[in-house]
Amino acid sequence: MSHLLSTLSCCWFWLIAGVLIGWLLNRWLCRCCCKPTTPPSVSAPPPQTSALLDSPPAANATNAAVTTAKPPAKATPKPTKPKAPAKAKPAAPKVSFDLAAAKAAGFAIKKADDLTVIEGIGPKINDLFKENGVQTFAQLAKQTVPQMRAILDKGGARYRMANPATWAQQSALAADNKWAALKTLQDELSGGIKK
Repeated sequence: MSHLLSTLSCCWFWLIAGVLIGWLLNRWLCRCCCKPTTPPSVSAPPPQTSALLDSPPAANATNAAVTTAKPPAKATPKPTKPKAPAKAKPAAPKVSFDLAAAKAAGFAIKKADDLTVIEGIGPKINDLFKENGVQTFAQLAKQTVPQMRAILDKGGARYRMANPATWAQQSALAADNKWAALKTLQDELSGGIKK
C-alpha cells in the first residue's frame, strides 16, 4: 500500500510541476513577445467652458454692439472663374463583341470584357485589374507579365499564387472574338498554366 502511495505522490509532483512551469513560461513569453492588449489611450480635446465659444457671434457681448449698429450684410456672390473642362479619359477602342460565338464555344459570359473568362482570373482579380485601369480584353492583351505581376502585387499577398503567364495570349484571342481557339487553349491549361 505504501509503495502505491509513493508512486502516486511522485506522479502528482511532476504533474503540478509541469503545469506550474508551463504557466510561468506562458506568462514570461507573453510579456516578452506579445504586444500589449490594452488599447492606446486617445486624448480627447478639452471641453469648451467659455460662454463666448459656445454662443453664436451675434450673442457675444463684444459683437452685440456691432451687430445692432449695422444691419446684417447680405452675402454677395463671389465672381467665379469659368472652370476648365474636365479631362476625359481616352475611350477604349470598341471591338464588336460576338456573344453568340462565345456562348457557342461554351463560355458563360455575363457582359462584354468580363475578364473572368480568362482561365486563372477570378472575380477578385477581375476587380483588381479593373481598379488599375485594365478594363478590356484588348488592354489585358497588351500587358506584359511583369506589368500584370505588379498589379497583382498591389493587391497584396493573397494574389501571389496567381500566374499571369498565359493571360495576355488568352485575352488576345477573346479580344479578336476567337472563342473556339480560346476554348482549345484553355483545355490545355490548368488554372491558367500549361499542363
